Formats: sequence, structure tokens, C-alpha cells
Amino acid sequence: METQTNAHDLQKKITGYLETLALETDEARRSEAMQKYLVFASKFHKYSPNNVLLIMLTKPDATNVAGFQTWKKMNRFVKKGERGIPIFAPMVYKENPDKEDSPKVISGFRIVHVFDVSQTAGDPLPPTPDWKSPEQNENLRNKLIAFAKSKSIEVIFKDLPGEVQGVSKGGLIEIDSCAGTKTLIHELAHELMHQDGNCLSDRSIKELEAESVAFVVSKYFGIEDLKSPNYLALQGLKSGDFTNSLTRIHEVAREIISKVDL
Repeated sequence: METQTNAHDLQKKITGYLETLALETDEARRSEAMQKYLVFASKFHKYSPNNVLLIMLTKPDATNVAGFQTWKKMNRFVKKGERGIPIFAPMVYKENPDKEDSPKVISGFRIVHVFDVSQTAGDPLPPTPDWKSPEQNENLRNKLIAFAKSKSIEVIFKDLPGEVQGVSKGGLIEIDSCAGTKTLIHELAHELMHQDGNCLSDRSIKELEAESVAFVVSKYFGIEDLKSPNYLALQGLKSGDFTNSLTRIHEVAREIISKVDL
């Protein structure tokens, strides 16, 4: 059982780690490499779940997809003979064409084609800033697995597709065989915070909470070279986004540390 003094010291440590993470996230966003990548990423549309499914079914290894003209604006060109990936695009019209401020309405959908970056050639793309934290701590990992089991959460290790490091599936966590221990903490945080019926709907805030817990716990147990600031910056987050989640992050980080640090 924690003493009051230990609880107070742990609270101070967690607060300090979170302040560091918030500041470093802003620094990451301001870096030249991140700025170049975020500008590049902003040119891509966010696709609906149905279109994401269509893309996955047509080209499971797709990473960045865009239309012919979008690639052209980035000085990249679709290679000869490449077949486009069909998706649905809304047909938008003004409700009253004669009025300048008339609201727009969707009258249906049409099929358009997009192309993955692997189907194009031209100017090189900016490299993705490093966001993985590969350090593995076997002793901590085993304790985390035992903690997960106490919460009726199964943890399995397997080769996951593409750049995926881990997945939280509600009672089941899948971790890539090469992923670091921080990834297991991240997915554990998702299980503890985001698998109930009233969880947040904003994906970026879910990632902020899970990655913040992972950063705090990893720091506490001495895991180094954490790329959490880059990961959060790639989600479009900044220091001001931490405020509303601080209490939730504190509670979950403290629970994991207290149960694992025995």
C-alpha cells in the first residue's frame, strides 16, 4: 500500500513528466522535419470508413492515397499502367444556384479513382519523423502482462501489418513482435480508458491520453529514447490539448505504476 508521502512524490513525478511531454510536443511540431511532413500530410483527404474499406480491399498495402491531380500538384505522377483505387466521392451542389450564400447539399455519390504513393514517381516525399520507441524491457513487459491478466485483458505478440505496432481490441491486445515495451503500455492505456461505452469519440484525444500514459510509465521505469512528442505531433496535437485530459492521464498512469512497481 502506498504511503501518503510516496503517493505525493509519485504525483509530482507524473506531473513533471507530463509537463516535459507537453513542451517537447510543441518543440516537435515546430521542427523543420515535422513542419515539412505536416504540410505534406495536410494535402491528403480524410476518407470515410466506407472508402477506407474500399482502399484496403483494393490495395491492402496502401499508405498515402490521393487523386491524379493532387499528386500532380506535389510534382509526382501516376506511373504508366497503374490502375486507380475506386472510392465514392459526394456530388455537392448549391441548394439554390442563384443565391451566393445558398447552403450546399449532397445529391448523390460518384466513383472516382485515387492512387497510392507506390503507384507514383517524381519528387521525393519528406521522410516521416521517427515516432517509434523500440526499447524492450523484458522484466517490465512480464509485469505489465500480469497486470493486464488481472484486468481480464489477454496480450499476444504477433507480426502485425505495415507500420502497426499494437492494437487494442477490448479484452485483447495484439503487439507487433518488434515493438518496444512502451507500445504495450500505450495499448493497455487504451484498454483502461477507451473501451467502455462512454469513451471519447475524438481519436486524436484518445491517442493523446494513451501515449501520455505510456510516456509517463516508461519514464518512471527508466525506458529511454521515447519518441512520444513526435507521435503526438503527428496526430496534430499540441501542449494546449493536454489540459482536459490531465486527471484521466494521472489516474491511469498512477494505477499502472502502483500495481506494477511491487
